[in-house]
Formats: sequence, structure tokens, C-alpha cells
Amino acid sequence: MADFYNTTIGEIFPNSNAEIFSVHSDSPVKDAFELMIKKKVLSLPVYDTKTRKYNKFIDMLDIVSFCINHFSQKELSELDLNFILESKEIFQKFKIGDICDLSGRNGYYPVESTAPLKIGIDLMTKWGVHRLPIIDSEGTLISILTQSRVVEYIQNHIQNINGLDKAIGQLKEFGTSSVISIKQDRMVIDAFRLMHENGISAVPVVNQIGILIGNISVSDMKMVGYDGTLFSRMFLPIESFLEMKPKNQNIDIFGKVLCVLDSTTIEEIITKFYISKVHRLYKVDLEGRPSAVISQGDLLKYFA
Repeated sequence: MADFYNTTIGEIFPNSNAEIFSVHSDSPVKDAFELMIKKKVLSLPVYDTKTRKYNKFIDMLDIVSFCINHFSQKELSELDLNFILESKEIFQKFKIGDICDLSGRNGYYPVESTAPLKIGIDLMTKWGVHRLPIIDSEGTLISILTQSRVVEYIQNHIQNINGLDKAIGQLKEFGTSSVISIKQDRMVIDAFRLMHENGISAVPVVNQIGILIGNISVSDMKMVGYDGTLFSRMFLPIESFLEMKPKNQNIDIFGKVLCVLDSTTIEEIITKFYISKVHRLYKVDLEGRPSAVISQGDLLKYFA
């Protein structure tokens, strides 16, 4: 366990040649949206052209929040999002630097690569962030440490870690018991609005009697962009939208939705996160009603 915690952050980088995808603060919002879609990432570090350093992140939820704040439902349903970003006056006026952290969840807290992994986990937990910019001794950005990468590292060293056989029902305050869900007959944009209003990155989808049937997350914004379809897809019923989503074989092996029970162990949760590549699990009762959300951040709190 001590070796696990004392591993430096620099030792768990995917590889030393991993490219950092980034954008400039004075570039149009459209550039960030397109790059996130092209590189299949949810967030990008932003280079401030005034201070000449990286000091912020922008993510997909920032763009969603900006659209919800500035456009009417009629405008959003009739126009292609790329067209909106290219041609609307407000998107010509606002630059990436203007909307960084509009969602309020993109704190930029640099950590040196020589710091122990335990420090990285503690800081992610303390600041409630999904990623940390990693810098060298001169302050140069050299990598991004994500929660997903930490979970992957834990999975690869699971045999050296004690205390993973505990059932989550035996743990106090593991996960978030206040579940914000949405019914399947609501529109997709309503789900994104809930995320925007509550500062969360996903909402569980339930049927008319509250049984969990699916999940809408901020990553689904990329699906709209990949297809090049009209943004009006966001105004479909959620049930129809879920049927259009590409199938994830890593999730299908567990069932349509990734669920856990009070009897599920910490080790099983780690493995589910690692195999499925999702960022959250739902604890359900025996009938399938969600009672808690367990995020990767909640898992990392266990190791903090």
C-alpha cells in the first residue's frame, strides 16, 4: 500500500510522448468544440495569450452552459450547432477565454510531476476536480492527470492494495445519495439543463415508475457533433435519443446501465469503472430504482 501511495505522479503518465491537446484563450469558442470532438476528449487546457501560460480548462459542459444561457429553445432546435458557433454574433464576440469554467467545475490547480500519487488523489478530492495539470520543475505543462487514469493505475495494482473487499453498504457517505434523475419522456435538452443548473456531468434516466433505464452525460454532446446532425436532436424525447446512442460493448457486458448494490465491493467498483470506461455508477435497490450516484471522484475519496 505504501508503494502505491509513494509512486510519483510522473510515473503513471500514459507515456512520455503523449500529446497535449490545447486551445488559445483568444480563439473562437467553435475551435474548442471542434477539437474536443476531433480528439474525443471532454476538456482542454487553455493557453492564456496575455499571461503566456496555461491557466484554465474549458470543457464540453461549458459550451452546453453557454448555449443554454444565450439561445432560445427555438434557435437551438432549428440550427446546426456548428452553424450557431460560426455565424451567430455572440459567438463571434465571445472567445474561449470568456467562457472557461462557465460550468463552475474546471478549477486549474497545477501539481509537479515529482509529487506522490497520494498528493494528487488528495488534491482531486479536496478541490473536487476531474483532472490536474501536471507541470515540471520550471512550471511547464507536461501532462494532464485524470481521475480515469488514476482508476486505471489502481486497477493495475489492485493486488497490492488492502481493504478492497468491503461492501459499499458498510461504508458511510460513499457516493451521493441525492440523486437528480429525469424521466424518459422529457427532452434531451432538459437533461443538459439539469446538469447546467446543478453543476453535474450526468443524470440517470428513469421510466414512469422510477426504474433506472439509462444515462445522459455531457459526453453525449460529442455524439451530436460527430454525426454532424442538427442540434435539434437535443429536443428529441430522451427515450428516442438513448436508442440512437452508439452501443458501448464494455457497458453491455454488465447490462444496459452500470448498476451496483449495497453488497458490491470496492474492488468490484474499481473493475467496473476500469472495464466500462464510464465516470459514474448508480446504486439501485432490488427493483432497480437509483438511490445513490457513485462517481470516480467518490471512489478516489476512499483512497484519500
